[in-house]
Amino acid sequence: MSDPVTAPVTAPVIAPVIAPVTDKERQIAAAALRVFSRYGMKRATMNDIAQEAGVVRQTLYNVFANKDEVIHGTLLFYTEALRQQTRDAWDGVTDLPTKLDLLFTHYVLASWDAVRATPDAGELETGSHVAAKRAMQIAEQEMQAMLVDLFTPFATALERNGQTPTEFSAFINATMMGLKHGTNDRAILVRHLAALKAMILLGVGES
Repeated sequence: MSDPVTAPVTAPVIAPVIAPVTDKERQIAAAALRVFSRYGMKRATMNDIAQEAGVVRQTLYNVFANKDEVIHGTLLFYTEALRQQTRDAWDGVTDLPTKLDLLFTHYVLASWDAVRATPDAGELETGSHVAAKRAMQIAEQEMQAMLVDLFTPFATALERNGQTPTEFSAFINATMMGLKHGTNDRAILVRHLAALKAMILLGVGES
């Protein structure tokens, strides 16, 4: 257990971006993701990222002022990619059980697998790095918005159970992330997600 904090810590200043949006930002974020997956966040350097992205260091610093901004932007880029993969998989799907299976596959299990292939898996899981923690908070807000859209058609059934789509989405999102971050065995995670799916379907009257 770490020692208690005895002095105030000044958090690094991170640009308030939602996600990389320009081609250059996406190019660098994608390269940084590969570098972090290879070396981990601690060992990776700005030079490693610039080389992987095929840009000079000055170009990298023009886009992301420091490593914290790179971490922040890269995680937003990655989690947005996972959400987009989920949305793409949902295209043309109308039944909730299948949508839940696709959500768990493309968002929860895909990121669980990716994290465990990364040297800094523990730090990514706990969000102990300030930039990573802030990015993951934004990612969870974006996922909750997706869940609200998913559960809004079931508002009447949820109201009978004393829930609104927003409240239900917040609970499901927190549970989903808790399972992902707190389970070290993939087979157990899959079983837990199956139980969560059954609970969701019961809650929205689709069991």
